[in-house]
Amino acid sequence: MPLDIKVKTFGMAREQEQLDEISDKIKSSHKGDILIFPEYAAYTLEGSQKAFAELSKMSSDNGLSIITTLNLPSPDLPGADPNLNYNTLFIFSRNGEVYSPQAKITPQSFEMRHLDESFPKMNVASYSYLNKVTLRVNGESFTAFFFICSDLYVLPMFDFRELASDIICCPANFGNGAESAAGRVIKYSVQSGLFNQGFYCNTYQNAKRDLIPLTVGFERAYETRTAGTSYDKEEMKQRVRKASAVYPDDEYCNFKSMLKLTRQGTFTVPKSRSLENGLEVHLGRYETLVEL
Repeated sequence: MPLDIKVKTFGMAREQEQLDEISDKIKSSHKGDILIFPEYAAYTLEGSQKAFAELSKMSSDNGLSIITTLNLPSPDLPGADPNLNYNTLFIFSRNGEVYSPQAKITPQSFEMRHLDESFPKMNVASYSYLNKVTLRVNGESFTAFFFICSDLYVLPMFDFRELASDIICCPANFGNGAESAAGRVIKYSVQSGLFNQGFYCNTYQNAKRDLIPLTVGFERAYETRTAGTSYDKEEMKQRVRKASAVYPDDEYCNFKSMLKLTRQGTFTVPKSRSLENGLEVHLGRYETLVEL
């Protein structure tokens, strides 16, 4: 049987507002559900510490599992520097365990350095591993990879035999216009047989009248493989190249400035984390079995 993950979104807003919306969606879900939310349920260190405590409690209290990212270090993250914060993926299991098998490989320039004082301070480090994860639900096991937002950029760096697995998950916060481009990349990865299922969610923003929202909500699960379609690495390279835009780090100092690129239908990757700058990503494995 396929894995049943409920794909959810939330509005990009102040951290407490985000957490309140996430809490409401958790409370309206069912015991045993597995929920995936976009990245950055909280984005500052202080907000992430609070969200970590609350999500840990909510997952246990409601008997369900929650997947999202937070701006925190984790001793459980393979190959990470314990003294650095990452945009870390956390899985809060209904059994009370918390796992962190992945962190963001391609954080935006303003995530890595506080380039605009009027925007929240993140200062996360970049991560250099793409880890294969084994999930187990009710005794059945599934292999998975987590691509956090623009980490879809690294898909063409690996061969079919290295990535082929059951599931791709993409918790994201793509700027307005990039969400569909990313969706097409994920859809191809599933329909071509690289992954058997895909789960993708993006935040939304309720903008004031006459203003362009910074993000557009996206909730999608992919399970259908197109007959006769088979994965081709060169095809993936072309699709990712078309869907992404590499930019000089210092020229885009906040999320809003990214709209110049995302409104063109491309997701963004800072030059410092690009192939043209010698990006190296190591294929790894998260050794702990994740019980959902």
